[in-house]
Amino acid sequence: MQQLPSVSEVKQARRSAHWAERQRRQVEVRGPAGLADAWWDRARALCKANPELWNDLARTLENWTGRHDGSHDA
Repeated sequence: MQQLPSVSEVKQARRSAHWAERQRRQVEVRGPAGLADAWWDRARALCKANPELWNDLARTLENWTGRHDGSHDA
């Protein structure tokens, strides 16, 4: 007998499908900039659900920006 997925598994699958479709549409319309927008939207959604993640996201963006513009201080 096959076991049915849990509610949380169904929600996670639905959420993943939503983000995959959103990412596909963004890329189709805007190319690489759309892909970046889709990831940014997803990062904000994760931070909204868990505010402790904002600092990690800020540090990640600081490091990325520093690698690409040569600055080391925000």
